[in-house]
Amino acid sequence: MASSNPKTVLVVGGGTFGTSTAYHLSLKPQTYSHITVLDRFPVPSKEAAGNDINKVIRNDYADPLYARLTTEAMALWADPQGLYKGLYHRSGWLLGAAESSKEFVDQSAVTARKLGLVVAEPVTADEIHKRWPVFTGEMDGWSTVWNPSAGWANARGALTQLALAAQRSGVQYIDGPQGHVVQLLYNESGRCVGAKAADGSAYFADIVVLAAGAAAAALLDFKGQLVAKGHTVGHMHCSPAELEKYGNMPIIAHLEGGLLFPPQEDGILKFGAMAFVTNFEGKDLSLPRYRSDNKEDGVPKPIETQMRNWLRECMPELADRDWFETRLCWDADTPDLHFLIDKHPSYPGLHLAVGGSAHGFKMMPVIGKYVVDSLEDVLEAEAKDKWRWRPGAKLQHANPHPSPLLELSEIPGFQRSSRKL
Repeated sequence: MASSNPKTVLVVGGGTFGTSTAYHLSLKPQTYSHITVLDRFPVPSKEAAGNDINKVIRNDYADPLYARLTTEAMALWADPQGLYKGLYHRSGWLLGAAESSKEFVDQSAVTARKLGLVVAEPVTADEIHKRWPVFTGEMDGWSTVWNPSAGWANARGALTQLALAAQRSGVQYIDGPQGHVVQLLYNESGRCVGAKAADGSAYFADIVVLAAGAAAAALLDFKGQLVAKGHTVGHMHCSPAELEKYGNMPIIAHLEGGLLFPPQEDGILKFGAMAFVTNFEGKDLSLPRYRSDNKEDGVPKPIETQMRNWLRECMPELADRDWFETRLCWDADTPDLHFLIDKHPSYPGLHLAVGGSAHGFKMMPVIGKYVVDSLEDVLEAEAKDKWRWRPGAKLQHANPHPSPLLELSEIPGFQRSSRKL
């Protein structure tokens, strides 16, 4: 696609997909020029799903495509001289499941074996208690595996590092009202030619990449392909003694219960729910309800109850502790949990990079490269088929998150939104 007239590019959204795309575009200056990222918030984008204190980095996947991509990404996460130096921690993880989620764990082991990856091995509750005495809960009914190859990354730090690298390569970031995109712009023939911001500013480019995450469906009709889902996370403080006590623990997760990380160096311990919320508010479209616009929002009570009950199953001493900070982290899921990375079938000039589906961040070091491949029509066949524009798609593999969705607007305290997208 290289030419004597490089293409100008607008990237709408400075989260995981948008930042990775901008960075990888900037590596091809003979092909792309004047790359601009528009986002409501400065780096690291405040409400981006990837702007979190940490994220799991693992290659346990039922689908071989994502097992391969995460393995590729993990090599970059762990590179001691790379962009993410000091931000990745290979702690291993314990992954539990019940009957409805066990299929995903079993299929992931089959995939790992076929690809020659580290295979998660079954481990009993007694074995867990002996090896990691900090896990004092009974873990009754858990079917658990151990994978030492998994770990976690400082997500906020990594997103920031990648954005700074993109800027060093010439990418321009615009934030605030002048970066808050409220409308995509089209010419008379239906070609997408740019974007309009909240302050009235208009930006134009040869290519527009929509990478607005959970908010993307406010800018484009996705024909039911995106559903914004909120993932509850909470933080608690550890004392110096607790930091030493818990410092060497692995990540522990249960696909129907919760997720608990080792404490960071600053003593913050993060945990998350596996039950997600939607925000339809009586409409046919779920869009995020950001804390930025709803500052009094806390944790949905049913989610808090479930999270505390889950903590009692593995680390009961933490179950009733105060949470000094909480967040609903919004991502956009597709019905089949595959990404949506494709040219729009009806609007030339518009390319899509959305649908992280609660598992996109771990591929941040490489996903932008595949977005660029898609732009250039050289994306590998398997990814092209799975990531194409596909209204009506259904889940074709085991669901790693089988818990029922809760509708946020039906939970007391969340009936009214001042949403500003």
